[in-house]
Amino acid sequence: MSNAILNSNASSALIASLDSVSSAKNPYIYSYAQKGTLKACHVPSHSRTVVVSAAQNNIAFGQNIDFPVIRSGMWDLGFLKMVVKNTTGAAANVSHAAMNLMVEEIQLLTAGKVLCSSKPFGRACVMSSKPYHIKKNLEDCYAIKDDGTPESLANTKEKTAYIPLTFSCFDAEELKYNSSFVESLTVRVRLANANTYADDNSAGAVNLSLQSLELIQVHRLLPSNLEQKQISSNFSDTDSLVRVQYDLIEESTTKSPNAAAVSQELKHEINTNRTIRKMYIALEDTGVATNTFIAANNGPGKYLELSKIALRANGQVIFDVDAPMLQKCFLQDVDSANSPFGCGNGFDSSVVHTRNIYEWDFGLGRDMSHITNSVSARELSNFEITVTSSASAALSARDYNLRVCLVSSQLESISSASGKISTSLSS
Repeated sequence: MSNAILNSNASSALIASLDSVSSAKNPYIYSYAQKGTLKACHVPSHSRTVVVSAAQNNIAFGQNIDFPVIRSGMWDLGFLKMVVKNTTGAAANVSHAAMNLMVEEIQLLTAGKVLCSSKPFGRACVMSSKPYHIKKNLEDCYAIKDDGTPESLANTKEKTAYIPLTFSCFDAEELKYNSSFVESLTVRVRLANANTYADDNSAGAVNLSLQSLELIQVHRLLPSNLEQKQISSNFSDTDSLVRVQYDLIEESTTKSPNAAAVSQELKHEINTNRTIRKMYIALEDTGVATNTFIAANNGPGKYLELSKIALRANGQVIFDVDAPMLQKCFLQDVDSANSPFGCGNGFDSSVVHTRNIYEWDFGLGRDMSHITNSVSARELSNFEITVTSSASAALSARDYNLRVCLVSSQLESISSASGKISTSLSS
């Protein structure tokens, strides 16, 4: 099918003149670490469209739901639109972060292989470290209740969330997939069991029905001559295009204190042997000692204040500092003016689901589209995180999850002959 915008652009003398300037640049031709160069160039005119895709199978809680990525040029962005409705017949209590927590995992698949994925804690980590204005927009997109208390959802009332696909391919133009060239891509969504994050305020059953689940796809389509030049430039001198992407690796340790006390120590030994660019650390209150963790204002998605955090490996101390220093002091963006330290959103404690997520970055900047430092975990023994709980708020005698999310780089290759995508080095 012909593209109306491209057809219209082709008849414009002004667009033809602008697109012929010497500073014209196709941002989808891969060059490692080129993000930021668009400010000094002209990007040729092209189309940008949004398509709402239905699932390939029936949608329901407690199962996998697959969505095909359409073939329409460069895959620019992706969001899940999820709508749930209270059909209990009475008001229902819904967790403050239910819309994120209900989406247990989002995977990007090709030929049955997982290229990357995201889970609720990883998405909360990514949200917490975005620039402030983006963070606030995303908290609204996820329909998060700021204060962490449960939301009373009236009977027949709906709740809608727009959940971004936090895949690394969307971090920079040169990392995006040409859906018209690569092998077929599928987004797989796994939902939690129905009503996992809702109750009637006294452990009674409620019914949240899944009204709709759709994949919102944004694509940019280049004129055919530019698309052919892009493919030629990326594959002309090689059998495959090799790019640097990343994935979010999650680990956790569950511990139950023997008695309620402040300043309790919890540890997690990192198990991965992959390379790590940054790590997020949080202590989650599971609330399992109560039958009504939603009503009791505890449970998944609530991260607690820490007083100390330490990282050790091979018997050496990498850091052992007050936890607020990870929030407010050490994060850098050295390629930006006046940002050698003190970056991030550590000051913002307004939303329970995205606060008290502590970030340690091995790199020099906030841009995730390329690497400014990595650490290999392959030869690190006793690679251990130790946290100390708050000195003012006691932990109770119930389970707590010490959660860690690791941003891990990986090399991806795309075959010039078939468009087949494969992941090679990751450690």
